[in-house]
Amino acid sequence: MTESVDVFAAKEKITAKALEQRLDACREKLFHIREKRIHPLKDDKILSAWNGLMIAALARASQALDEPSYQDAAKRSVDFVLTAMRNEKGRLYRRYRLGESAFPGFLEDYAFMVWGLIDLYESTFEVRYLKEALALNDVMHSLFWDDAGGGFFFVGKDSEQMITRPKDIYDGATPSGNSVAVMNLMRLARMTGDTALEQQAEIAMKKFSAQIMSHPMGFTQFLAACDFMIGPTQEIVVVGDPGNQKTTDMLRAVKQAYLPNKVLLFRGKQDTFEELDKIAAYAGEMASAVPADQPTTFWCQQFACREPITTIEKLESIIESA
Repeated sequence: MTESVDVFAAKEKITAKALEQRLDACREKLFHIREKRIHPLKDDKILSAWNGLMIAALARASQALDEPSYQDAAKRSVDFVLTAMRNEKGRLYRRYRLGESAFPGFLEDYAFMVWGLIDLYESTFEVRYLKEALALNDVMHSLFWDDAGGGFFFVGKDSEQMITRPKDIYDGATPSGNSVAVMNLMRLARMTGDTALEQQAEIAMKKFSAQIMSHPMGFTQFLAACDFMIGPTQEIVVVGDPGNQKTTDMLRAVKQAYLPNKVLLFRGKQDTFEELDKIAAYAGEMASAVPADQPTTFWCQQFACREPITTIEKLESIIESA
C-alpha cells in the first residue's frame, strides 16, 4: 500500500477499521506461510567487547540526558558479563551463547569493558565499578602487554599457540584495542593518581607514534587519547551529601557539560564512601577539608587545583570557560 489506511479505505468505500482487520488477517496468513521456510541464519551470540561499547554508550547517555533507564541497562549488562562471562581467575570469555561462555577474550574484550566500567562509575559513582575497571585492567596488562616492545598484543599469552601475536592498532568501524587501552590507562591514572599507569600509556603511544603520524585518519581514537595525554585535562572531585540538592546540581552540571578530557570523582561525606579513598587517596583528603554541610567541587588541572568551588554559579562559569 502506497497510501494511508484512511485514504485507501475511502477509495474502496469501506471503513478504516474494516480495512485494518483485513490487513491483520492477511499478515497472519503471510506469517504462517513464511514460517514454513527455512529460517535465515541468525547471529545471536553475546560478545564481551560489544557489551563494553554499549555499556559506555549507555552510561554516557544517562549522564548527558539524565535518563536513569540507560544507567540501569548498563548496570544489568555489566552484571551479566562479569558473572556469566568471566572465570574464577578474572579471565574474560569472548562470547556467550545458549548458556555457554567460550573462548579466551581478546584485547578488545578487556579494553572495551574497562572503558564501559569507567564510564559507568562516572554515571553512578558506585566504587565497585571503578574497582572492577582497575582489576580488569590489571588482568589485561598481565595477559597482553609486550614487555619487550611496548603496546598490547591482540591475543593473550595463555591463548592457543600462534605463529605470531599481532597488535591491533587501526581504528575503523570500532576503535582498536590498543587505542582504547591507552585512553583507559590515562583516565585511570588521573582518577587514582597512579603515575605508573600513565607511564605505560606513554610507552604504548610512543610505540605506535610513527604509524599514527603517517596516517592519522586511521587512528582517530589514538588521536583522542593523545589529546588527553597532552592536555589540558581536568580532574574534578565533587564532595558533599548525595541527598543535598546542591550536590546533585553540581554533579549534573559536570556530567552534562562537554568535557572530553575530564575525569570525575564523587566523594560523599558518609563513611560508605571511604572505599574510594583506598583507590584515590586525594579524594578523602579533599573531603576532610570541607564542612559536612557544604557541597564543594575541586577543579584541578594536571593535579594543580584552583580554590574550592562552593556555588553552582561559579562552577557553571568555570565549565563555560573550560
